[in-house]
Amino acid sequence: MQPDEFHTSTPRPEHILRTVLHMVDDAVTVVDRDGRVVAWNRAAEVLYNIPADEIVGRPITEFFALESLAVHSVLTTGASITHAYHRPRPDVHVLISAAPVYDDAGDVAGAIAVERDMTVIVRMSEENARQLGEADGDLLRTQTVDRALNTLLALARPGHALLVGPRGTGKRAIAEASHRHLELDGPFLAVRAEPRAAALMDVAIFGADGSLVLSPDARRQGWLERAAGGTVLIQDAHLLPRAVQTKLAAAVEEGRFHPLGGVGPLPLACRVMASAPSPESVDPALVRALPIVELPAIAQRRSESLALFRFWVSRWAKERGGIPPGISEEAAGLIQAYAWPGNIREIVQAARMAVSLAHGDIAPAHLPEALRSLHLKPARRRVSLADQSKALERARILEALEEAQGNKSRAAQLLGISRAALYYKLKQLGVDDVTRSRPPASRDSADRPGPRGA
Repeated sequence: MQPDEFHTSTPRPEHILRTVLHMVDDAVTVVDRDGRVVAWNRAAEVLYNIPADEIVGRPITEFFALESLAVHSVLTTGASITHAYHRPRPDVHVLISAAPVYDDAGDVAGAIAVERDMTVIVRMSEENARQLGEADGDLLRTQTVDRALNTLLALARPGHALLVGPRGTGKRAIAEASHRHLELDGPFLAVRAEPRAAALMDVAIFGADGSLVLSPDARRQGWLERAAGGTVLIQDAHLLPRAVQTKLAAAVEEGRFHPLGGVGPLPLACRVMASAPSPESVDPALVRALPIVELPAIAQRRSESLALFRFWVSRWAKERGGIPPGISEEAAGLIQAYAWPGNIREIVQAARMAVSLAHGDIAPAHLPEALRSLHLKPARRRVSLADQSKALERARILEALEEAQGNKSRAAQLLGISRAALYYKLKQLGVDDVTRSRPPASRDSADRPGPRGA
């Protein structure tokens, strides 16, 4: 076999691109600078029910209204769009990102849009509302919350646990829900750890002998003793001094604890739960002693944000003595698209605001500005300063002509220019014929800029 019979085949870039486009789950659209579709992947075919061979090579405006096109916005403004809520068709809700594509000269040669379908999630909002309405006594019925709660309930009594996740993800709510589900006789005690001296936190959690407190005849009870028969949740356990974290871990593992001052040991008669941002933020001994239950940020479980929002809308509405309002599809799409950096706390505040403002279904106008800003706005064409100046000058001249009831001499006086200059401006701006054919305007229209019907 001759050497020239051996060869290697390198995939061409366009073949690689075509393969990648058809592998991704999101709908991808690529248009050239004239708005003609040059790429339309399988996910886009499914989302819009338009085969690629029907749309590729044709103007995208033949299939979608101009004002609903993200790629048109990008081509017009040159600005990228990131995770914006968009409704390209009445029956389609998407989370869209779009960006311009530049040629070798640095000019915009086209645009690409990537759309994640949220239609099913938005449509499910009514079903979520029905389920939440039936389970008003339950707390936060969502997939992640149910999973976390089931994990807690699956733990053998007394069900100690370390709840980890960003602030505001519902750790206290989960702990309280599990306490209620178990129908414990004792109280639910939620306390917050503080970075105090070790001795002070030791007394707060484990208690102290009477000789160490103000009342020698009494012993100060700590959180563990006060929560007997129930649950104690130590929030922000990572702020506890390390020595106290180690002592707490030993109490859980041994089933007993020693109050400060030599009293004890006392039996551990409550469930011990702690919350922290992550397992790494607490002492390893506490991680070993307490089974970990994770609650991720809302941004990692956006499919649940709408159900959580509806729950709190229902809660706030009933507290006000009213019927929970519905949520429009536009508002539902924005709620779903928003990342909720403040997690459940932010959802609670937004729901309270919406219930206060809405006098019917909750609409985008009833949501915080952070959500409303996600809505893809129609593109605004760039206007040069010269064109803008001409438009203003034209409007001012026509306004003066209306005020002068078509009398050019009077209009010139109002404008502070000569009659000859006015004629020149009318010809220059291409409005001379308009003014000749215009009937005299009434006085009450003198304050309206521009010709009627413009």
